[in-house]
Amino acid sequence: MKTTVRPSAARPDQGSRRVVPRADRTLLFGVVGPADLVPRVAAVVDATPALQAVRLPYRQEQETARILREHADEVDAWLFTGVVPHAIADAEHAVGAPAGHVSYSGLTLLAALFRLGREGRDLTRISIDTLDPLEVRETLAEAGLAEDAARTMVYAPEVRSRDVVAFHRQARQDEGATVAVTCLRSAYDVLRKEMPVVRLAPSPRDIRDAVDELALQTRNVHHSDAQVALGFVELDEADPALERDLGELGGAVVRIDAERYLLVTTRGPLERVTDDFRAAPFLGRLAERHDHVHVGLGIGRSAGEAAAHASRALARARAQGDVAAVLAAPHDADIILAVGEPAEAAGPTDLGRLAQRLGMSRTTLQSLRQFLEGVEEGRVTATELALAFEIQERSARRLLKRLERAGAAVPVGTLNEGQMGRPPVVYHVELG
Repeated sequence: MKTTVRPSAARPDQGSRRVVPRADRTLLFGVVGPADLVPRVAAVVDATPALQAVRLPYRQEQETARILREHADEVDAWLFTGVVPHAIADAEHAVGAPAGHVSYSGLTLLAALFRLGREGRDLTRISIDTLDPLEVRETLAEAGLAEDAARTMVYAPEVRSRDVVAFHRQARQDEGATVAVTCLRSAYDVLRKEMPVVRLAPSPRDIRDAVDELALQTRNVHHSDAQVALGFVELDEADPALERDLGELGGAVVRIDAERYLLVTTRGPLERVTDDFRAAPFLGRLAERHDHVHVGLGIGRSAGEAAAHASRALARARAQGDVAAVLAAPHDADIILAVGEPAEAAGPTDLGRLAQRLGMSRTTLQSLRQFLEGVEEGRVTATELALAFEIQERSARRLLKRLERAGAAVPVGTLNEGQMGRPPVVYHVELG
């Protein structure tokens, strides 16, 4: 499978502080995984200019979330030695910075099969966990083995080491599997006492791909965080406590006149406080003291561009009612932020409210819902969406990002197609 680096779908803990890297210093990558793989991955990080590894090994996968929380302030990004600790950290909402993991390519499996063949192992039936089934079949074909020679187990966040061990035992019992191939150190330690087992380790190329892509992602986040964000706040009367209520945005509040204020900050803090532009926690507090609260937020590459977007957002906020906050950014539709803290529930199912928030027509969302009914598990990529609706792929990507911010779409992985470059992100879209 191809190396994948993806943003976490989980929200960071409220108590964690994401370290924003400066362009003029070395990025610190927290390398998390079993003790025997961390040095291998960390060595590649340290050999890369402007990168430095912070070695954070664990004894058991279940220690992953604790390690991340204890060292959250020490690193700029998280690099996991495999998909398992990454998935565990995501599931426990422990990832608060750019994150990626090293994936094992077909070449890694091919090398393992070659070694087993030289040792005289019977490869007519094999059990393999974690790896992508399609790539497993392709690799078996390259090795001259039958494509159905392997029984595979796809890793999911809820899977634990005991489940992997049970899978290999069952394959041996039911199908006569002669060799187990595992990506988990903990499963290997148990299985090696019972059956022939090989533990895969990432190749230097796999590690290099992961390091390079995570470095790019982290620097992109840095660039995004540095974008200017301005906000115009209109109240029905002066409010000396406004700066306190907006303090979580990490910027400055300047009074323009008796009822208007200017907020100056950057995109990074604004994005985090609003939970990826979904809700405005400060709006509810202001509404407790004022009958009319209108907030227009704008993001841009310059103060002038951000101010123009903020002015447009303020005009739309006035049209929404007595209390409203709207965000406007380049190349994106205006987003109406929900009042209060972000909802923990799944994506919204009221198409009318969702359409209003996204600045889209209800008809468009209804068409999207009909399209999703014919898609397996509601999973779709920007490419598939673009083809279905005859729009440009970049427009489809923006649509999926807007749905994600509204809580109606969640990135669940990447599509391995063997193409060059970054693999397409697969989203699970739920419109009720």
